[in-house]
Amino acid sequence: MAVDWNSHGMLKWREEVVKEQQECFDLLGKPMWREFEPSQYGDLKREIGFALFGVPEEEPSAYLNDGTGYTDKKLKEINKIFDIIKKFMQNHNNPKNIRVSFLFVFGKARDDCITVPVIRIPQFDINLFIDSCGRVYKGWQDYLENNKIPECVLCYPRNGVYSAVNGAVEVEFGISPAGRQGAKVLQGLDIGGTVLSVGAAGALIAGLVMPVALPVFAG
Repeated sequence: MAVDWNSHGMLKWREEVVKEQQECFDLLGKPMWREFEPSQYGDLKREIGFALFGVPEEEPSAYLNDGTGYTDKKLKEINKIFDIIKKFMQNHNNPKNIRVSFLFVFGKARDDCITVPVIRIPQFDINLFIDSCGRVYKGWQDYLENNKIPECVLCYPRNGVYSAVNGAVEVEFGISPAGRQGAKVLQGLDIGGTVLSVGAAGALIAGLVMPVALPVFAG
């Protein structure tokens, strides 16, 4: 995939996407980990739902779909990710308390812009990264080299962790593995049902810091 990083369209996208990542850092960068006790598992499932699907179809109810507001089909995907996270907590000193962090990868392929959620969890001396299909990557470099994002140029937080210098978010740019392998743009690759337009990212990110209630629901 040949990329002219200095073309007008690319420079404009890079400027816009850095602003998006700055918003992510401002909302999600501190603390480094979100910790959920067993009584807060429902909150975590709602946050996973936000990351995967955006706002739910219905107002969350304690008596419907684990209080998430998502459909049965989407709740199945949420529980899949939740169970993977919980599994990797079993060897920790306090396995019932789950620690996670959310981050977002922004991509551009021609005129298409996408937002891809990633969940980071601690695992002793490394961080594990879980994509929206439940694939687990052993470290950020593993994610960058083996993710299933279609042929795109990418913008992501440096080292897979939101950090900043003098308040400015640290990001890096690259090309998805599919782009390096010459795959066709946005065709024939499994990325799950959770690729969101950049325009949806703001509401999605805001939702992650409002785990109990949402200001707006999908109609």
